[in-house]
Amino acid sequence: MATNGKQSSTVFNRIALVGVSFAIGLVFGILAIVAIQNFVPRDEHSTQEVAQGEFEQTTTTSTDRISTTDKIDVGQFQEVFKHDSISDQYRALHATLSHATEQELKDWWIQSKNIERSSHREIAQQIILRNLTAINPQQAVQYLNEVSPLLADALLRTIFNEWAVLDLDGAIQAAAKLLRTRRTLALESILKTRDDLSEDELRAIAVQLDRAETYDRLSSEVKALQSIANPRESWSILLKDNVDDSLQTESLVTVAEAWHEQIGFEVLSKIYAEIDDYGSKVYLLEAIARVDPAGALEYTYGLNANYDKLNLSTIIVRDWAKRDAPAALNAVSSLEPSSFSSKLEDTVATTWARTAPVNVIENVGAIPDQFRLSALESAFATIARRDPMEALDRITSVDAYVGNTSSLLNKIVTEWSYQQPDVVADWVVKNFIQDDSQRRSLLMQVLPRLARQDPDHAFELAKTYTSTTHQGVGLDYLVIRELASVGNLEAAKQFLPQVKESSKSAVYSTVGELMIRESEELEALELGKNLSEKQQDFYYVRVMSLWAATKPKKLYESLKDLPTDSLMSKAALHLILTNRRQPVLSKEQIDHATSLLSFDDELHLNRIINLNL
Repeated sequence: MATNGKQSSTVFNRIALVGVSFAIGLVFGILAIVAIQNFVPRDEHSTQEVAQGEFEQTTTTSTDRISTTDKIDVGQFQEVFKHDSISDQYRALHATLSHATEQELKDWWIQSKNIERSSHREIAQQIILRNLTAINPQQAVQYLNEVSPLLADALLRTIFNEWAVLDLDGAIQAAAKLLRTRRTLALESILKTRDDLSEDELRAIAVQLDRAETYDRLSSEVKALQSIANPRESWSILLKDNVDDSLQTESLVTVAEAWHEQIGFEVLSKIYAEIDDYGSKVYLLEAIARVDPAGALEYTYGLNANYDKLNLSTIIVRDWAKRDAPAALNAVSSLEPSSFSSKLEDTVATTWARTAPVNVIENVGAIPDQFRLSALESAFATIARRDPMEALDRITSVDAYVGNTSSLLNKIVTEWSYQQPDVVADWVVKNFIQDDSQRRSLLMQVLPRLARQDPDHAFELAKTYTSTTHQGVGLDYLVIRELASVGNLEAAKQFLPQVKESSKSAVYSTVGELMIRESEELEALELGKNLSEKQQDFYYVRVMSLWAATKPKKLYESLKDLPTDSLMSKAALHLILTNRRQPVLSKEQIDHATSLLSFDDELHLNRIINLNL
């Protein structure tokens, strides 16, 4: 949380130094505390930034290897990158570009896009834009549209670092024209570079750019860093500021790690109890437990609160299973009671199946019997998303571990149908005979997806399917239901004359409901005439119920136009019932609807009313 005052905000300089130190620490093993990860991301060109920083510090004193007068012709990048040292590469570029004209810099930019090595290209473009910013910063910003989004962010920082020093007002005005993330990045660069300004002045800039929360975040993180010797205090600073936890997770991790050094895995309970955002909570718990998952699990297992104990343990073993599932499985299998260990075993098996499906299939014997099938289903579904044929080929390898592989085949075919519904439909037809129950089960998964791609083919397969063992609603219903769900009314209507008798009530009702939604109410009523009297009872209940629920006033106004007293009575009944739940019609209108009820429908209404009394 920000505070006011005239204290010089050199804290932002510390942000930059700490952020960069952490980034290159992964390469050189330098240990540093990170104040702000969102301010200077770990993975964006840290090596180049450090090399450039070294160059800027030594360029006036270390010119023995490369003379500042050794100017290189435009586009001759091979003369720059013949040097092994990144610092020397910066020196060579600086020697050439520091006195270049605007046109020369533009020419260098054009040539830089042809540099094959991305690391060299990034170094060159960074120096080009830094120098161009001193001459024409607006043009430098325009060039950001010519590079990848990730590189554009890094180059944008370079531009606004320079611009904020040369022309602060101009940099602020330009930042105000940027959208979303770019404006935030520009502001961060301005705040970092202009650490000569007071905190009030820096916050005023953030407010001007409608990014006060960015300043608050940076200020809060710096205060937390300054108190890192007392992690409890740093933790409190971050949690009590006005910044969403999800925006400062890296700083929270840094503090939690320091706290862990003092109080051990008790910090897991602190995180679990005090972080509200679930995503941030899980991220922090995983970051701390990952150092020693066995030790973390031992701590959570000793907790008294069963709910916290299970939830914390689940988060720990789920992350553990992504990296070493056998070890995680072995650790949880010995825990008591068995109901507790079983839940964790299921978590490990499921996570293992999703992250390393082939490994699970090859080591399925290590998974407890009761979790094998569900783990294999997840594993085969995961493989099928990228290679259905590989998944099919692997089914036989698990025959000895599961009694029936039908559910595995269902998972594969379902995933396959999202990618190639026509291919998998033909595969099912070729590999399973008509009376095979598996054929129907698989077609039930495939035909809805195929209906979206090729309605005619889908309906033809559904229509030609016959079975002596299965009665009831046919596969044709699934095809038409899918067409109705995507609003393809014309295709659905064209298949109605070919629908099997056993499917008619369900199919016609589905189409009739879609017609109601499409404001074809009278046509929907007419459609029902094609059904038998028994089928009509089911059909009109569905249609009138939907009409009354979605367009009660329109149905009331249409009562007089209904062709029969029976339809009028059914419509009135559903209007009355709907109005009891959500009043729309007046008492006079309901009284009129009641007068239209047949004797049977009036009895039916009274029974419903009495049941609800």
